Amino acid sequence: MILSVSQAGNGSPRRLDLQGAEVVLGKHPDCDVVLADAKVSRRHAHIVSRAGALFINDLGSTNGTKVNGKRLDGEAPLRSGDVIEIAAFRIQVDEGPAGAAPRPAQRAPAEPKPAAPKLAEKAAEAKAEEESEEAKKARMFWASMESFFQPIWQYIENPSVSEIMVNGPREIFFERKGKLERSPATFTEEGVRAAIMNVAQFMGRRVNEENPYLDARLPDGSRVAIVLPPCSRKGPSIAIRKFSKEKLTLQDLIRFGTMSEEIVQFLDIAVKLRKNMIVSGGTSSGKTSLLNIISALIPNEQRILVIEDSAELQLQQEHVLPLESKPPDKHGKGEVTLRELVRASLRLRPDRIVVGEVRGGEALDLLQAMNTGHSGSLATTHASSPLQTLSRLETLTLFSGLDLPIIAIREQVSTAIDLIIQAARLPDGSRKVTHISEVLSLTPEGKYQVQDIYRFVRTGMEGDRIVGEHRAAGNLPSFLDEIELAGFKLPPSLAELASQPGAREKVARKAGAH
Repeated sequence: MILSVSQAGNGSPRRLDLQGAEVVLGKHPDCDVVLADAKVSRRHAHIVSRAGALFINDLGSTNGTKVNGKRLDGEAPLRSGDVIEIAAFRIQVDEGPAGAAPRPAQRAPAEPKPAAPKLAEKAAEAKAEEESEEAKKARMFWASMESFFQPIWQYIENPSVSEIMVNGPREIFFERKGKLERSPATFTEEGVRAAIMNVAQFMGRRVNEENPYLDARLPDGSRVAIVLPPCSRKGPSIAIRKFSKEKLTLQDLIRFGTMSEEIVQFLDIAVKLRKNMIVSGGTSSGKTSLLNIISALIPNEQRILVIEDSAELQLQQEHVLPLESKPPDKHGKGEVTLRELVRASLRLRPDRIVVGEVRGGEALDLLQAMNTGHSGSLATTHASSPLQTLSRLETLTLFSGLDLPIIAIREQVSTAIDLIIQAARLPDGSRKVTHISEVLSLTPEGKYQVQDIYRFVRTGMEGDRIVGEHRAAGNLPSFLDEIELAGFKLPPSLAELASQPGAREKVARKAGAH
């Protein structure tokens, strides 16, 4: 086929001889005809030759394709002289299809091509007929995302940017290496609303004045939260927390200074001994990433049930069953809560239960599971200190609706949780494990008590960077005998503490009280 390609304001047309069974038009460099314009989707449309005739199909583009002034709705035949309109481009079919056998299509020459986007992995560029339905849907979504989110697309593609915040059309911030920066980019009022509607439509969700809040997960695992006016006073707001494709390891955390080798050694022992652990911290402190990495210490032969509101954890063990809560439909029906999933998980023969984040009445069911034989469970929650973590779990337990005495709830909390891993984002933007704390039994007055096993100690500043180190806090874990009977070697600092006179007797007294 011969196509004559012209662009408004760009001089004389290009004449392309493209003989092949299929010709793809779009702005991606791998397309047969590259149309470099922001309003053109990556893979916008394709022309196919079948039985000596030409047909054109739109590939789910954002802005559509017209033939002879009429917008395509499904497949349409092409004849010599027909004019295809894509954004500012006019493509005229000067000759019908050749009857010869298909040859590899020639690429459009002599036009500057945009750099290949870093998000190519997200939208598989395989031929449409070779893609799964899910892959096709994701490809179409990212193509529309690039068009609707053009003002912030550079941040979406930039791997060093972890979060993007749109506080109304004219106020955009992004987080890079733990620091917030303001962007010079802006949306139009109509543009930001169109971007929001695009996300909501893809998710099959509704967001409007009656339902002004939307929390959803994008195809690559990134999280997006949306709030509309009048709740958002500066205009429609969007927060995108990007999903990191790079899988961090414990060695990475040691290299970053998030935790020390000793802490990793201690946590490995605790996981092998099936101690129940809670990872706590504030917003953006790295709780989920930390839980994901610590979960890697669980032996591969065990059955792990992962329960989340939005799938973020990526456990690499062989036997993992991920469960995800389900929001209600537009009629308010069909909701499946975390609490229901925690209850269901107990009947699915788990060796370990991992809960992405405890934030409601499921706290009671998880605590009961931990206390009734499902040891070695892991979860995260929002709290700024180990003691506050216990109070937070107590409060969340009350959300279950059961009328339980406070002392009974506190007994449940203190006996269920063995260790708290406290994470924090420091003022310099770095993320650290600040405490590894053991939960002890309640005081005679019914108050929580914890003892720190390791702490992060700040020692100074180097420029604007906080300097410090992780140190043993001078306390031995009450399960010291378990560690030794299981044949594990104590980390150096704890071994030195255990060798001091009277240390073991002190541990025995704590273990007895616990």
